[in-house]
Amino acid sequence: MVQIKFKFVAILCLLLCENIQAQDTTVPMQDTILPMAGPSAESVAEVNALLKEAYVHLETPYRSGGKTPGGFDCSGFVRHCYTSVLGITTPASSHEYNHYGLAVKTEDCRPGDVICFKGSRNGSRIGHVGIITEITKTDIYFIHSANRGGIRFDQLSAPYYRNRFVGIRRIIL
Repeated sequence: MVQIKFKFVAILCLLLCENIQAQDTTVPMQDTILPMAGPSAESVAEVNALLKEAYVHLETPYRSGGKTPGGFDCSGFVRHCYTSVLGITTPASSHEYNHYGLAVKTEDCRPGDVICFKGSRNGSRIGHVGIITEITKTDIYFIHSANRGGIRFDQLSAPYYRNRFVGIRRIIL
């Protein structure tokens, strides 16, 4: 059922996506919590383009240190999507997201935000990232490169991810 929902969302995104020109922009490193605000029309177009690019890579295999469509690790996948579509260079390593972009409260997140997880259950350092694709009343869905399964969808409510959740960073303002 969840896979059907994701495929529907992917198809819907592809149909609604607008063509935009890549911009060479850099997001400042800040630790402030971003207040709740609606996205601008430009942001919506950017998010649609970002998600369209992400969906193209579904089922691409995981590759440790991978930064290309031949195989991605988690940060390589996020970086590829942001750079190739929007010209935004994101960190090359997941642990660098701790201070990249703007921190967003879980209840204020939106598609296109980067979701961050600890690398191990007992650790404190960010070791995994993905791109939020959908927010419902009960869950947050994201696309990421998992070492088992490659590029795929998952949800924050899954015990594995819920126990490792660190926070959310906004790159597209």
